[in-house]
Amino acid sequence: MINTAKYFSLLESLKFEQALANTTNGIQPVSGSSIVQNLNILGKYAKQNVVKQLHKLCTLFQLTPEEEAIIDCSDPAICYVIRLQHALQMLFSNINFDSDAKEDLISVAHLKLCIQATQELSYYALRCQLHEDFLKSPIFKEAQGKVKCNPSLLLLSVQFFVRLVPIRQFHIANSMELVQRDLLAAIMSLRIQINRPQLEAALAYLWRHESKSDFFRHLLLLKATPLCPPLAKALHQQLLGKLHAPQGYAGFVDALQQTPNVSATRNAEIVASIVARKGYSQAKQYAMMLQVQDYCRLSLMDANRIGVGVLSLRRLYELGAQNQQRIEKYLSSHWQVLSDPKDLISGLFLMNHEELCNRIQLWQHLFCSSSVACLPSNLLTRYLPLLLQLYDGLPREVPAREQLAVIISRCLDNRERDKELPAIVQRLFTWDLEEEPIWQCLHHRILILPSTESDRIQVKVAPADHQIDHDMGRILPSLLMSSSHHALTCNVFLALLGFIGCQLKEKSTSGVDFLSTETELVAFLKHNYQLKLDLLIALNQLVSHQPLRAQLAMQTKEFLRLLKDLLQQRLTAEEEATDQTLLLILNLLQELLERSEDLQLTESTRELQEQLGKLGALSVNRLIKQSVESLLNILHGEWRPSEALKLQPFQKARSLIEEKESHLQVYGIQMLLDLLQRKDPATMAQGHLIIALALSTLKDKESYTFLNCVRLFVALVHVMESEVLDKLSDEYLSETADLDYRLVVGEAILKASQELGPLCYRYKGVLLNCFMHGSRSPLHDFRTSAFANLAQLCRLLAYQVQNFFQELLDLINSELSATGGYLSAKRAAVFVLAELLNGMDNLIAYQEMLLPIYRLLRAIESEESCDPAMRLHAANGLKILNDKCRQLIQTCLEAQSLHKEIKVMGIKDKPSARRNPHILELN
Repeated sequence: MINTAKYFSLLESLKFEQALANTTNGIQPVSGSSIVQNLNILGKYAKQNVVKQLHKLCTLFQLTPEEEAIIDCSDPAICYVIRLQHALQMLFSNINFDSDAKEDLISVAHLKLCIQATQELSYYALRCQLHEDFLKSPIFKEAQGKVKCNPSLLLLSVQFFVRLVPIRQFHIANSMELVQRDLLAAIMSLRIQINRPQLEAALAYLWRHESKSDFFRHLLLLKATPLCPPLAKALHQQLLGKLHAPQGYAGFVDALQQTPNVSATRNAEIVASIVARKGYSQAKQYAMMLQVQDYCRLSLMDANRIGVGVLSLRRLYELGAQNQQRIEKYLSSHWQVLSDPKDLISGLFLMNHEELCNRIQLWQHLFCSSSVACLPSNLLTRYLPLLLQLYDGLPREVPAREQLAVIISRCLDNRERDKELPAIVQRLFTWDLEEEPIWQCLHHRILILPSTESDRIQVKVAPADHQIDHDMGRILPSLLMSSSHHALTCNVFLALLGFIGCQLKEKSTSGVDFLSTETELVAFLKHNYQLKLDLLIALNQLVSHQPLRAQLAMQTKEFLRLLKDLLQQRLTAEEEATDQTLLLILNLLQELLERSEDLQLTESTRELQEQLGKLGALSVNRLIKQSVESLLNILHGEWRPSEALKLQPFQKARSLIEEKESHLQVYGIQMLLDLLQRKDPATMAQGHLIIALALSTLKDKESYTFLNCVRLFVALVHVMESEVLDKLSDEYLSETADLDYRLVVGEAILKASQELGPLCYRYKGVLLNCFMHGSRSPLHDFRTSAFANLAQLCRLLAYQVQNFFQELLDLINSELSATGGYLSAKRAAVFVLAELLNGMDNLIAYQEMLLPIYRLLRAIESEESCDPAMRLHAANGLKILNDKCRQLIQTCLEAQSLHKEIKVMGIKDKPSARRNPHILELN
């Protein structure tokens, strides 16, 4: 045992100018003088000379005598490294850093000394002796030439620091980060000079005990320097080797994400380009795929992190057929427990809520995160039955249901419209899953049940007689109608329409034999009619979906072609099996024709007239006849829009305003404004309904919504001005209404009055009474708003002020004289007088009111203890009054300076200087 207090005293007497704490404080080191000074202090404390200390260190760290002999102890810098390293080795070997016992603990000051001494030693022992190419880098350049490079001394220092790095107390506040970087650079510098197993062991030790992200960050930092080929190759091999090691991928991604000013997309591209290369062996590619899959599973909650993993998986998928098979097998394993469970014990739990939701969320990231940076959507095709069944089984409140809808829509939307999509839809409705490639679906005994907790589910094994539902005629249309992929809905509708046409063409090959049992009857009906019934139900649901009309209006050519085929089939068929489908399509065509005059005039539509005429004559179905008659009337130009159709734009705007989303409400308001501007008769007739709708929307807390609603009232005032102002006044004075709502109503009243301009004098009684009553309110904010609105109205109706001036002045005096009144309300009251003066055109007409106004404003303006804003309003009012008085006096003076003059024309007048004489003078 040694006296540790002695060594701590030694460290306290040394000056560690290269320690991180000193360099960050701006201390400029003078290495020569500090080394000599510290070396003298170390020599006084040491009992042995430098050679003996070196021999002891070489023996401890297993250096050969030949390597020891190479170290030149005559160099002061090398001598300083040896003495400081020996002192730290003696001190650290006698301190048990792993113990938490009281007698083994050291003080914070001593721990700080140890860290500073370690940083000082790493600078001279590691950084100053790196490979010359490393020293050309900006991060190592200042250490160049300070210590003569000695491979044996560097190897000795590496061995020392490898034992030093695991001390956990030294890593406080990243104190060892630069030490670890220098140590890694020193190891790489030695590896291209000597081949020692200690170096490989040191690298392996760093990889195991250092943070993986820090290891990769240091490695990338070293690799960014222009290096000689052997050193660059060694770093590259080290990077690739550690990347394929366990946890290598996650560490590499974390290291790149710590780079500042680099987008997540750029990081993902860099990682993917490195991990997915054709030069890797199949074993390494497979190991990398396993790492990426685990990384994606553990990064579900971080979109940036999982985006890197998904792109890497996509690049690995593109490398070859073997990788594609492995990824397909990985995807299949996610649903193996649901499609083919190993144990079918009734009541057995197969999957909990979190596990199912996490897998669905992972699939959403894998297939829907981007159009190019995710797995190909064609991989989803064989899982469509299973995903649709899960969508149908999950409650609406579970977010995973919406995620499933996004996944399914992505798969269907990316399929080719003419061939792939109809084939997928046909296979779903026929439930033909055994053909190649085999599609996966839920096992018939799988049951999805709500858990005891709210908004949670559990997957368990049902009894043996349970049959799972796969009613595509209900599931697929409900999914499409709940999503915003209206183009996909239209494509699926056309695919279903074509499919049902093909089904109706097929004739049943088997005759109807005698059915002896109920089971045979059920099987017969299901075989012959179930598919057609499912198709008919699906078409019926989709026809009622409003956005489908707009999409079909853009794809009328395909729709009319399918309709012609159905009409031709019906005209050539003996039975009326197609009447129900045909009636749906004819009603849909009628609505499309009523909406578009251009569609009525197309050649394809005109070609339907002959077939429709034959159908009307042939069919005995009353509904078919009525539908055909209506269509022919439209095509012959005898159709007139119904009242419901006329109201359709208004109803659409109303439905948008009644939505909860702010942007939809504003869009509906803008539609109403356009209709009012065009003076749409149907909209103009709904004035009272629009007022009620606007008042309801005015209560919205979103400023974007209620400010646009004020614009709607401004437009409405041109249509029904008295109704708008009366209703707004009633709402403004309603004591039971919310304060914020009443303030917004006041803004609407003011904007509507300003829109009418001087014409609003007809409603002066309503408007003035409204705001003057509000200025007496006990609510401070409301009283302030009333005075502010009253000021604007007085400016607008100044020539009508005589009738209510005294009452107005009493209100203002009352507000200003109130002790402890609301300051903002007082400011607004003074502002009323200033605006009233601003609206006076001719002061002579208001001469009786000028003196009281002047006295009040002068008193406020001259009172130094008064509020600065009130004094400013008063000064503005006096300035306005002064300017108007000057203008009045100037006008009077100009009028008095006029004098009468009688002049007889033509006597003693000088001739005109005009160059062109008048025509009478020419004569």
